[in-house]
Amino acid sequence: MMKIQSKMILLLLLTFTIAGCAQTNEADPVPEPGVDQGIVEPNEPEVEVKEAKGTLTGLADPHTVEIVIDGEPTAFQLGEGMQAAIAEVGENSVLEFKYEERPIEGEDTLQQRVLIEIISSAQGSEGPDTAEPKTPGDERPSVTEIELQLEGMTEQKEAELVKAADGYSLYVFDIFTFNPETGVLSMDVDPSYEVKIGQQSGDTELAQLKEEGMTKLSAFGAVEELEHDSIHDASLFLKVREEATGDSYEYIVKDMDGTWFIYEVAIPQGEPTEGFKPHAYASINTIELDQ
Repeated sequence: MMKIQSKMILLLLLTFTIAGCAQTNEADPVPEPGVDQGIVEPNEPEVEVKEAKGTLTGLADPHTVEIVIDGEPTAFQLGEGMQAAIAEVGENSVLEFKYEERPIEGEDTLQQRVLIEIISSAQGSEGPDTAEPKTPGDERPSVTEIELQLEGMTEQKEAELVKAADGYSLYVFDIFTFNPETGVLSMDVDPSYEVKIGQQSGDTELAQLKEEGMTKLSAFGAVEELEHDSIHDASLFLKVREEATGDSYEYIVKDMDGTWFIYEVAIPQGEPTEGFKPHAYASINTIELDQ
C-alpha cells in the first residue's frame, strides 16, 4: 500500500513540473533569427547637399576652412579627403564646390557646413574645369544663393545676376525689379521701397559727399551718422526718420576700386519694411564692377 501511495505522489509531482515548463515556454517564446523584434532605430538627421562658389581665404584651424561667398566669410568643416584637396589649391583661389548642411543636435536654427567636393578652381587642381566658358565680366554665376537674416532666422534665398549700364552687376531677388539704365532697385509689392544706386569719381572728397548727403536728408528731419555693418566696408552711413510719417531715408557711400558708390535708400513705414531691408542690403553687398 505504501509503495502505491509513493508512486502516486511521484506521478503528481512529475505532472506539475511538466505543466510549469509548458507555461514558461508559452510566456517567453524564443525569438526567431532574422525576425524584426520591434526595435525602433533612431532617425538619421537630414543632410542637404548644396553647391556654391567663393574665394578661399585659408584654414581657420586644421579641420576648418574659410571661404568668402558674396562678401560673407563662411566657415566649412573639412569632409573626408578634403584636407589634401585644399592643400592643392592656393589661397585666394576661386572655388566651385559642394557642401553638406548638417543639423546640430539641440539647435533649431544652427547648421554645420561640411565641405565634401571641389568641383573646380582657378588653378584647376581638381582636373580640367568643366564649367561653361565665360567671357570677361561674366565670372560670376547667373544665379546664386545668398544668406539672409529674416526674423531672426538664417535663410538661403536664390538671386539672379543683373548687369547695369554703368559697368557693374549685382544679384537681385525675385521680390525686386532692377532698372539697369537708371540704377534703381525697387520692391515689386510697393515700388516706393527703393534703392537708387549712383557713382562718383574717386577724386571726389568724402567730405563733399557727406555734405551732399546731409543736404538731401535734412529735408526730412535731424540726420544721424551711424556705424552700420549692414553694408560691408561702408565709408559713410547717414540716416533720418521723418517724424510725421515714420518713413526712413538713408544715404550710404562705399569706395569700390577707386569709385564711390552712393546708395540712396527710401524705406516707407509699412508692412514690407521688415523684408525690404535685409533683401536690399544683401543685394547691395553683391555689387561688383565689371572686369
